[in-house]
Formats: sequence, structure tokens, C-alpha cells
Amino acid sequence: MDMKAALDPHNQYLSSWTINGDPCDGFFEGVACNEKGQVANISLQGKGLSGKLSPAIAGLRYLTGLYLHYNSLYGEIPREIASLTELSDLYLNVNNLSGEIPPELGSMAALQVLQLCYNQFTGSIPTQLGSLKNLSVLALQSNKLTGAIPASLGDLGFLMRLDLSFNHLFGSIPTKIADAPLLEVLDIRNNTLSGNMTSLHCQPTRYPETEPESLGLNFIPLEVSLGNTVESLKEKSFLIF
Repeated sequence: MDMKAALDPHNQYLSSWTINGDPCDGFFEGVACNEKGQVANISLQGKGLSGKLSPAIAGLRYLTGLYLHYNSLYGEIPREIASLTELSDLYLNVNNLSGEIPPELGSMAALQVLQLCYNQFTGSIPTQLGSLKNLSVLALQSNKLTGAIPASLGDLGFLMRLDLSFNHLFGSIPTKIADAPLLEVLDIRNNTLSGNMTSLHCQPTRYPETEPESLGLNFIPLEVSLGNTVESLKEKSFLIF
């Protein structure tokens, strides 16, 4: 019950989570279990939660999906979350989370989607995220991240979408980013990155709240110039903003 107390400190939304209850009996709000009776999915997006994410989350060893977006959670991401070695989807976007992104997230080998956008994260992007070999979506937009874009992100062989827009990043785009073979969308708007960008245009669009992604962008192909790196990206038909 440590996790319940942290997420919902006033017991307004998770009253169905009881001490003597079985989380797999179908009555625990937002909880789903696998065929072995182990908690595998927690879906509490848009529930009005106003607490924190407890280190007790590490006890849910068989969790594959954690969906806590569209809430008012605050505080830091506990480093213990890296113990969830089977987690493939982590949605913490659109909250009030702060602090630095734990480098330990780079050890979560099963992670495919990492949504941390629309929070208050500070510090640099951990280079360790380049170790997430199964990652297809990395969304870090609309935070307060600083520093350079890690070249290690170019090692993500399954990465299809990389959104770093609306932060305080600086420097040039690492040439290695062009090595990501499946990358389709690279959004780097509203940072302090070097180079010249011309003919910029994008059309914002909002996904329905029932969709896992909270906010999206409808990208339109551009003519962009940011030196040799961008020339390599253009050859691979990447979309850059």
C-alpha cells in the first residue's frame, strides 16, 4: 500500500486498493494482471492523482506497462524504477515531475516507449539512454533540460521518434543521430542549437485523451540546413524541426 499512499495521499481516487484485497480480482482501479496472477499493467492516466511515485514501484517485478500520464504527480522519478526489467511502456508525461532524469533508466532493456514530456525535468539528457536498444519512442519535449544532445542516442536501432523540443539544449546535433536506421521524426524546435534552419513549419494537433500519447505534432516535410549532419538526415528522409 506504500505505492497507493504515495500516488493518492488523500485516498480520493484509489479507494479500491485495499490492504486485504487482491489486485488481480478485477476490483483494483486501473490494475491488470497476467495469466500467472502477477500485476502486469497499471493504467491510471487522467485520474487526478496528486502525489508522488514511490520507490515501492520496484516491487512490481512483472510490470510491463505503467501509464500515469495526465495527472498532477510531483517530485522525482525514483531510481528504483530501473528494477522493472520487463517494463516496455513508461508514460509519465503531463505531470509536474521534477529533478533530473535518472541515468538508471538506461538499464531497462525492455523499454520501448519512454514518455517524460510536459514536466519540469532539469539537468542533461543521460547518455545511458543510448543503451535502450528496444526503444522506439523517446519524448522529452517541454521540460527544462539543458546540455547537449547525447551522441549515444544514435545507437538506438529501433528509434522512430525523438522529440527534444521546447527545452534549453545547446550545441550541435550529433552526427551519430543520422545512424539511427528507423528514425522518422526528429523534433528539436525551441532549443539553442547551432546552425541555420529555414522553411520551418509544423501543424500542432491534439490526440484524444484516450490515446496513450498526450500531445502530438502533425509533422510536415521541411527543407532544413544544419550542416553535414542534417544533410545526412535529409538523405534518409528524416523530418527535422
